[in-house]
Amino acid sequence: MKTQSDTVRHYVLERLENSIFEPGMRLPGSRKISEELTISRPVVQNALDTLVNEGVLRSVSRSGLYVDSAWQSRRPRNTLRVYTTDEFLPWMTMFREEISKRIPELHISQRCEEGDFEIVTTATAQTRHEEFADLMPLLKTCYPDFSPFCREQLKPFMQKDALTALPFLFSPRLMACNRKILEKAGCAVPSPDWTLNDFVALVEKLSGSSSVENVFLWNNSYYLWMNFILSAGGRLFCLDREDPVCFDSAESVAALKVFHSLKGNCSVQSGKDYISRCGSCAFSVIDSQIYGLNPEIFDRDFVFLPMPGVSPEHTGRSIQATELLVMRRRCIDSKLAVPLIEFLWSGKFQDHLAALHHGIPLRKSSIAKAFENCGKPYNTFKNVLEKLHSEYQLSSPDLFKLISSGISSILSGNEDIAPQVEELAFVVRKYLKYTRKL
Repeated sequence: MKTQSDTVRHYVLERLENSIFEPGMRLPGSRKISEELTISRPVVQNALDTLVNEGVLRSVSRSGLYVDSAWQSRRPRNTLRVYTTDEFLPWMTMFREEISKRIPELHISQRCEEGDFEIVTTATAQTRHEEFADLMPLLKTCYPDFSPFCREQLKPFMQKDALTALPFLFSPRLMACNRKILEKAGCAVPSPDWTLNDFVALVEKLSGSSSVENVFLWNNSYYLWMNFILSAGGRLFCLDREDPVCFDSAESVAALKVFHSLKGNCSVQSGKDYISRCGSCAFSVIDSQIYGLNPEIFDRDFVFLPMPGVSPEHTGRSIQATELLVMRRRCIDSKLAVPLIEFLWSGKFQDHLAALHHGIPLRKSSIAKAFENCGKPYNTFKNVLEKLHSEYQLSSPDLFKLISSGISSILSGNEDIAPQVEELAFVVRKYLKYTRKL
């Protein structure tokens, strides 16, 4: 049940989210807020005081309350932080409506840097797992029987017996090929068993065509170049070896060289730009979440193919995209996780994901519905599930930052790839020697 204090908190926090209240801005007086919300002034003042105690607001003697200049780095209680905006999460409309009924005291934020609860992606869930609490006991309370779900999807987010992140949708990655651009350049659509050599040859042909402006949608993000390493049979690490570092192997370096050679056709820097530019390129790497944003365009203009591999055996390998719920260890009111978990794994929400074609749901009956009445392009996601890799192999934030930013920086430059990767691998080996992070 939503209390009057919750109403006051939401009044302030929602205006911060929507930039109606800006950092350093003086808030309306408690009397004015009391009149606007028809809530007694003592209740309003008490709620505002809690936001002062949480660092969201600051009190200036004889002047009033002001928005703290660093409010986004504060941690207001009962907040669920979401990693991106509603524009790129079509399920958020339903989610907000349902959660406001089930957990009225919960504030959903996309501007706070942290929350008691968070919706995160694969890399965050795996590399920062030490920051998150074990959700397994709560999950077993909500769903004692895991048989209706893809239980294997929990394994990548388990630390021994602890589940530090709860997936509710996942997806492989595919290569989206714009058939109209290929036809215009006189190129045939590749077969599903194509290889990296086939892909490179086609890129070279398209790059030499005056009719094609954008060949491959490129940026230096980890989730893109890691797919090429997997497709070439490479790895970041092999944990069963004495020397676990593998990203400087011949296979991995060859893959990075291929990826580096693609730069310049159509380079974008941010995830938002990447999504908006997918439709204008001959080739782009996408997951089913991106597909779900524009299914009509993708079904009409594109052919989906498995990621090309160094051989047909490797074709189809990709790194998993996942959306997950985490709860921070410092969360005081952990019982709020129960209705969150109940809803995210519910038939109602999982079927909604299936209808949106936004990711692949965790509930098996919802997966069947997702693939039941969809077009051929979407079904390609189903065909490559067995080659899906869900381990990012980077178990600490420091190690993830070192390798991902290191390789991304190398790829952004124009120098020879191999010696730079070798140098980075040397640094990582020394780091592992003295920190034992793996």
